[in-house]
Amino acid sequence: MSLTLASWLTMVGISIAVTLVTYWGMCGAVHYHFYSRRRADAAHWKIQPNRMPDAATVRRGFWLGSGNILLGALIGGTFAAYVVGGGPSMLYMQPTDYPLWWLPVSGILLALMMDAGLYYSHRLLHGRWLFRHVHRHHHKFLAPTIFTMTAVHPVEFIMHQSVLLACAFILPVHWGVYVAVILYTYLIGAIDHSGVKVSWPLPFHTSNKFHDDHHVFFHCNYGHHSAIFDRLHGTDRQEHRRYDETTFGGKGAPVEPPHAP
Repeated sequence: MSLTLASWLTMVGISIAVTLVTYWGMCGAVHYHFYSRRRADAAHWKIQPNRMPDAATVRRGFWLGSGNILLGALIGGTFAAYVVGGGPSMLYMQPTDYPLWWLPVSGILLALMMDAGLYYSHRLLHGRWLFRHVHRHHHKFLAPTIFTMTAVHPVEFIMHQSVLLACAFILPVHWGVYVAVILYTYLIGAIDHSGVKVSWPLPFHTSNKFHDDHHVFFHCNYGHHSAIFDRLHGTDRQEHRRYDETTFGGKGAPVEPPHAP
């Protein structure tokens, strides 16, 4: 099968429809339930109960995030049409093209590969120049909401999309496993930015406070799926270290002793 305009329009249309149902629908429902119906009860469900975003901040995150998520739908739909049209990649169509045991193994390896790519690209964004000109837009949301997951500079969004797409050209993986890991990545992004306390026993993922702390302390906790690479490189937040917007490098700074009276 070759790539045609009809197949491209179909795939992009499906991708946009899924995006609208998840981002505007499901994520919108979560936001409404907590930030509207349970706003007065924030102390029981919110990670940062003393930081409630105002309506203008929520709207800014929603519209910036919507623009990027629709861009992602266009990119994802185009990639799906490319694969369906016979474009070369490492995705395979039939589960029996590789041994069946490779299905779960490839899923784990793919999740780790995406986690690594997102960690290193995220850490790159915390360099002085890229943070100031690109990534700082995302860090304006000190107390993120679920819409904040894609409320980033378009350059940053395309960087992260490139990581996810590149994996499809590196690791042989069944298309269903690839889609499942992409959806899991999307789920983690939504949970981590929701601002709602979540401690479900998800693979590699402990608590969304890890990423919420990233928004509070800036230059630490860069991981997406897990804290594996942060712990490997010593960029996970340490209680005895000081972190703020000007403390670059990911490892904080020594806590200054209190001055004697």
